[in-house]
Amino acid sequence: MRQTFLLFILITLSSGIAFSQGIAVEGSESETAYKKQYQKNITLTKINGVYIPGSVREAHKRISKLTPPEAISKFASAPEKQVCEKLHFGIGRWMIGNWNFFEGSRLSHLLKSKGVLHPDDMAQFLLRTYHRHLNDVPLEEEKLAEELAAVRKKVADKLLGKTPF
Repeated sequence: MRQTFLLFILITLSSGIAFSQGIAVEGSESETAYKKQYQKNITLTKINGVYIPGSVREAHKRISKLTPPEAISKFASAPEKQVCEKLHFGIGRWMIGNWNFFEGSRLSHLLKSKGVLHPDDMAQFLLRTYHRHLNDVPLEEEKLAEELAAVRKKVADKLLGKTPF
């Protein structure tokens, strides 16, 4: 029973479909509607009245515009991984919701093309590259995408019982 529940959680989290839309079964009407809306969303510059950046650099500019200078300074001076994980449930969640990472947007579509597939990983990718940008450190986008994918796979393997906890 526990493994079935964990498998359900894993499938739900990795499906890329918002919880509010439920789980779309392959070939179902809800999957067709999701795909149709996704295709529309990835062409829009605004979704629900919120501007969607078209590139990683543009996302960094939007974060800078929306964040007080003292907070940016504090963010830049903190260790990358720790500060990005800490901010995940603040600005990270804001990005996931407002930049439409679950239902698709031109930014989420771009990140998927870079190998960043999960909305939580998309937020981490943007936070970490923003931190690197502020500190004039190479973004190493490909390496970061691979790192996030490896962590996501490790978690999935644990949940599926492929590796011990």
